[in-house]
Amino acid sequence: MALESTRYNTAHFGRFTFLASLLLICLSGTSQNLSTANGHSVDFLSGQSIQMDLDTLKKWIEEMHPSPFARCTEQDWNDAYTAGNAMYNGGGTHVAAAQVFSRLTNVLKDSHTCVSLKSLSDSMREKHGVLPFEITTIQNRIYAADDGNGSIETGTEIIGINGQSARMVLGTALQLVPLEGEAPIARLRLAEKFWNDLATIMIQSSPSDTLRVQLGRLTDDPIEHPVTITLDHSSKQKLKRNKSIEWKFIDREVACLTISSFQPNRNRQFERALRQGFRTLKKRSRDDLNSPIPLLIDIRGNAGGNVALMELLLPYLTSSPVYLPHAVSIRQSAFTKTLHRKNGFALPLRRDSKHLEMTRFSKAMRETPIGSTVEILFDIPSHPHKRLNYVGKTALLMDGLSASASVAFASWFIQSGRGSTFGESPMGSASGTFGNPVKRVLPHTGLTVNIATAQYFSSSSHGWDSKPILPDFPISWSELDLQKGNDPVLKAAYQWLRNTQ
Repeated sequence: MALESTRYNTAHFGRFTFLASLLLICLSGTSQNLSTANGHSVDFLSGQSIQMDLDTLKKWIEEMHPSPFARCTEQDWNDAYTAGNAMYNGGGTHVAAAQVFSRLTNVLKDSHTCVSLKSLSDSMREKHGVLPFEITTIQNRIYAADDGNGSIETGTEIIGINGQSARMVLGTALQLVPLEGEAPIARLRLAEKFWNDLATIMIQSSPSDTLRVQLGRLTDDPIEHPVTITLDHSSKQKLKRNKSIEWKFIDREVACLTISSFQPNRNRQFERALRQGFRTLKKRSRDDLNSPIPLLIDIRGNAGGNVALMELLLPYLTSSPVYLPHAVSIRQSAFTKTLHRKNGFALPLRRDSKHLEMTRFSKAMRETPIGSTVEILFDIPSHPHKRLNYVGKTALLMDGLSASASVAFASWFIQSGRGSTFGESPMGSASGTFGNPVKRVLPHTGLTVNIATAQYFSSSSHGWDSKPILPDFPISWSELDLQKGNDPVLKAAYQWLRNTQ
């Protein structure tokens, strides 16, 4: 079933592409200065170290990636390697080295194969700290999106930090974050998440330093506001990350299921919360003359995780057997064979047919010969839940940070006609996603990289597309939404659920 993409207005999609291109153009002549402005500091790597690790990274990806040329040509790959070798011949900082490696990995257009920005920011945070607020981009302007400890009011425009252009910092982040297919919105959202770490690294600040943040106002002259940097992200964000699944009822008329992660920690709590929520839905529908309460599923910010955990959601929503994913192609290397033999693979919770399927998958991951690629069919479907299957009206909320297993779920949701989607394009296409990334540490620079070792297909056709999924109702935030704490995506989905038949 083709995605219903022809009826969408692409104007707001183009605005994100324009901003990303503008920032990268502005940055093209300045990247050398970012690493050398302070001379050969403690954070200095030799050009030889960077180039040797670039060679190593290229070799690792060619050995481990299941399909490196699915979204680029081999010539594109080799050209990117040559361009990377020409960058920072005289050496540079860890950020400079990350730029070199990202120049190579980004040509793959695979968000699972990249420099680990989390590892980079974690390693630098003790030395440089982190800005206690996050940002978002609206109409090509940068705004504070999370006030953290109250240092910057949400919805305030950010012009610069200590004289360093906020756009320049975001442009540098855009160079570092991975790209999934042709999804510029997702790339921009990832860059926003890394922005508050990168700004302190570029400025070479230290924890407890007070930085001058230039704020935009109605006048031409920006207002300077002092902000003390910290060693960690805001407590508000940590609280959000600790809740992987949450139910609530809006005005007792619409149920809202928020799933912030499909990560495999606390599996049993996840399954229990899912079951209890749908049991409550069933009970309320029975009490309300058997009329199902509309359901809103929010996967915004859900970066994915264990596909077996995502599959636990399907039996509650489907009316027919679902094969998702249909197949997976895995590439075996000496490194992954040792890893799989040592750690195994996360299995579903219940001892049912899906458990047997994943056991077969886990066995193949351990026993596939080195240098070989094997395809495994997932031929055991997820069946509708006998007692708690939900048949009511459903809306799905997604954004540029919805990735991996979340994209697989969104793909099924759209192609099955289960409901309407709201928000932004997620980080991936309806055809499938790469996955099972392994972490490796480059020997000379010490940077951590992720490399995909599997390719998941969402349909039996095994088609592979780079175009991102488009929402039925693209919704953009405004400056006023941020300032007033409104959620226009949630509001639009709620109104659709209430007003349509």
